[in-house]
Amino acid sequence: MDHSDEVAISHLQRRKIEGRVLIPFFGALRDKFGEKVAREVIDQTVQKLAVEDGARWATAYGPTTASLRKVVQELWAGGGGMDVDIVAESEDHLDFNVTRCRYAEFYQELGLPDLGVQVHCNRDHAMVTSFDSELELRRSQTIMEGAACCDFRFRRRG
Repeated sequence: MDHSDEVAISHLQRRKIEGRVLIPFFGALRDKFGEKVAREVIDQTVQKLAVEDGARWATAYGPTTASLRKVVQELWAGGGGMDVDIVAESEDHLDFNVTRCRYAEFYQELGLPDLGVQVHCNRDHAMVTSFDSELELRRSQTIMEGAACCDFRFRRRG
């Protein structure tokens, strides 16, 4: 497939565009089928997209913690998407905190942080399964949910 006509945009811009489509779509689903079904459909769709992203990024960057750091710094934080502080890193783990999240700011400005958690934050656990099936993510808090930072802790299983 020829992608020569595509315009490069930041990951943040891509997520904002997706959000502007998903928000009214979610509203239409909710009005027609109810809150529960609408959230189930959004969850299934977002999880599928996240798995596809993880596999694509693993192919492009390689499935290592060092490569995951590049994804975080170049894609997620690229274009001003978020401010990231790397806490610790080795072949077996990657620990970082997000101290400012413009993805969260976008959903909070719209008054929809709960939808932001669902369509943005909840991608991370599904993404890591296809990026490297030996890695797992633990995160106890997010800015989207009102915390001062997001605490990402990726660990190799075993």
